[in-house]
Amino acid sequence: MSINIWTDSMQHAALLGKPVLFTNWLIQRDIIPDGWYCYDLRGTHKSPSTRTTLVDHAAVYHAGTVLSPIPLKHEGTASRRVNGTFYLLGEEMTLEQFCEEHDLAYPQDNREFVLRPASLDEVGLFYSEEKLDEALGTVGHLRMDFGHGEKEFWHTWWPHNEDRFNTPEFKEVLQRFVDDLRQTGLLKNLGAMDAYCWQHGGSITEDRRSYGYIAETENYRFCLRCTPFPGEYQGYLYCYDLCQQEMYRQEHPVVGRVTFASGEQQEFTDSKALLQAIREELPFRSTTGFRFETLTDDPEVKKAVDDILLDFAGEDNSRRPCNYGLTETGKQALRKAADPSIPHTYAWFVMTDTNTPQEIIRQDLTLEEAIQIYQDSNTSEKRLGVIKDGIATVDFVHFQSGEQQFFTDHEKLESFRSDLVVAEAMERLYQQLNQPDIGIRMGEM
Repeated sequence: MSINIWTDSMQHAALLGKPVLFTNWLIQRDIIPDGWYCYDLRGTHKSPSTRTTLVDHAAVYHAGTVLSPIPLKHEGTASRRVNGTFYLLGEEMTLEQFCEEHDLAYPQDNREFVLRPASLDEVGLFYSEEKLDEALGTVGHLRMDFGHGEKEFWHTWWPHNEDRFNTPEFKEVLQRFVDDLRQTGLLKNLGAMDAYCWQHGGSITEDRRSYGYIAETENYRFCLRCTPFPGEYQGYLYCYDLCQQEMYRQEHPVVGRVTFASGEQQEFTDSKALLQAIREELPFRSTTGFRFETLTDDPEVKKAVDDILLDFAGEDNSRRPCNYGLTETGKQALRKAADPSIPHTYAWFVMTDTNTPQEIIRQDLTLEEAIQIYQDSNTSEKRLGVIKDGIATVDFVHFQSGEQQFFTDHEKLESFRSDLVVAEAMERLYQQLNQPDIGIRMGEM
């Protein structure tokens, strides 16, 4: 296995009287920064782990690798005896920390393409999934093999999304990426691929026959699936347009995510599909490790999720969607409802027997209709209010058990307190409904 010198910690050490970084693993020479030097320490047949000799590459008896800011042997010298000059200094540090410790300039990683092993939750990026092409911004995929001699390079391009993302810019970046891996990396030949996979890990199949590596540029993501065995298509390169992916996400925001103990993860942009997944997987959560996150602020979806959970527990959900807050669009609409400089709509309502099985709501009424229905109702509990712009709601008057109460909430709520229409309506309500025989009491909710 090998390490990434740009992200992984190594051991602080001294060799031949000079400070170095040491690792028991391999370091890929193609990632060594300009002006730095990398050597292997080699053991002997009798003592393979004893670090006796410094060489450029240790084909056998590899006893570690060192990274040094200065040369430790002459370029033309095959090896140099260590003679007991190697010491571990007892601490781990990154390359950046090493440079700070020794007052060195931190080198720049000038590679255009940086491969990393894939994680298990990224496995789906290495296979065709037509239904996800639009969401992922899939440009297409390249199928590759090294031919009968295992050193050739045959490839076929398969377009996705009707080939509409296969722009000249993409073609140029793809060509540079493949050329880079052909010259220095795992696409040189079958042997190079096999060695790279062994050193870097990244297995994405249980039989460890296929490995996945990901590289990203500013606008594209390249996902290379490697199967380093003769007689196979050794490479599949899936290409994604990150700009198209981001545009899709803005137009189709993720409403929820589900995960399993296996590491499998799925995101949903369709709320119905999310609710169905929760409904189907919830009974098996103890064995599958099923978990979910509701990421949308849509009150209807949040309530529907709670409905499923409470139903699973044998309970009813008495909360209404309005109890789950507002979406961002709703919040913006609420702000507009408070603006006295623009026109507004008013839909009056009368509600009777609130929070009972007999509850009735009469909506989209004019003020005159609402007053008449309220006065004609003989129920023991009733209330009258208004919905402004379809978003802001307030009650004005409530009758229960022979006692009527006028509310003053509209004077405090931002959507209503500067509204002349509401103020005039409240005055009219008080005049028409303020009857002595009803037993009026002014107050607040």
